[in-house]
Amino acid sequence: MRYAQITKEGICFADSYLSGKVMTEDMIPLTEKEPSPLGKRYINGTWEEVEQKPVIQLPSDTELIMQSITELELTILEGGQKDV
Repeated sequence: MRYAQITKEGICFADSYLSGKVMTEDMIPLTEKEPSPLGKRYINGTWEEVEQKPVIQLPSDTELIMQSITELELTILEGGQKDV
């Protein structure tokens, strides 16, 4: 059986296939052909669009390390020294 799992605010954060029937308030049954409601709000039996706030993605540790290595390599190529 297919279910949408919702938060306390009614926002769908998971679209899952489960092995059996589930009877909880945070699991909404879905049909096979129904589009995924991820990110939508469930209100009175219908799915409504929710305004999405932009997400600011910070650079990963790997990106920061690669940037530092590149800066050090450029400094070396330019013949200078960089305080580490």
